[in-house]
Amino acid sequence: MTRVIRSLFEPVRVVRCGSCGLGRLEPLPTRSAVEAVYSSPTYAQSYDAAGQDFVVSEETAGEQLAPRFARLASYLPNQGKLLDIGASRGVFLQQAALEGWSPFGLEAGLGTIEYAKKLFGIDIQHGTLEATPLPDASFDCVHLSHVLEHLYDPLDSIRKISQTLKTGGVLIVEVPFEFGDLFDRVREVLLRRPRTVNEVQSSHLYFFTVKSLCRLLSQSGFEVLYAATPRRNQSYDSTLPMGIGIKRAVYRLEQFLNMGPHIEVFARKK
Repeated sequence: MTRVIRSLFEPVRVVRCGSCGLGRLEPLPTRSAVEAVYSSPTYAQSYDAAGQDFVVSEETAGEQLAPRFARLASYLPNQGKLLDIGASRGVFLQQAALEGWSPFGLEAGLGTIEYAKKLFGIDIQHGTLEATPLPDASFDCVHLSHVLEHLYDPLDSIRKISQTLKTGGVLIVEVPFEFGDLFDRVREVLLRRPRTVNEVQSSHLYFFTVKSLCRLLSQSGFEVLYAATPRRNQSYDSTLPMGIGIKRAVYRLEQFLNMGPHIEVFARKK
């Protein structure tokens, strides 16, 4: 079963690798078509309206990001320079500064850069990973959350990130797991409810699995340290008999099977 994708790029279909499960739009849209989507003033507004659960607000940042920074500290106990690619409104960078890191950001959206400057006093460079020169061997950590699936050439992008990381530096990547999500599958089978279609039409070019993302990192000279499929903002509301217990059981099972809605990977540059 494949999750329904409402893509901004039509007509398309998703083709998948039979070995690692990596999915890709076919045909890939042109670079100009991709750039036109991200330059649209309605793009960021549509994500705000959707309230998706991967968005970390300034009110919840400390609680939601604490596990990520704790894991990062176990790999890099001496905080150094951290680059957040796709820094959005600077929430992650602000929390990184509170954790003792020297934060730097790169973001394509001018409106979110202005927001970060106004709210946190953080200066974020305007640009994209593909088009922005990055200094070699300069950062101890690079953070890439819900960005890789939008990039035209993920392998080339990860290799560029590797160049800007110091040897032994850590890369944190999170992407949506659109072929996972055990909870959606259980609901589809037990309740005969079709899978939820994204409120916002997808601008994703690639669709990762745990195996395909780890393989991509390994091909780029990284050692995978940790991989999981977290679910945030878990809901336990239910009107069904034993519904809450069933939800708890499914949430535990999807973490055991690595079938949650997001893929989170920590990897070290060899």
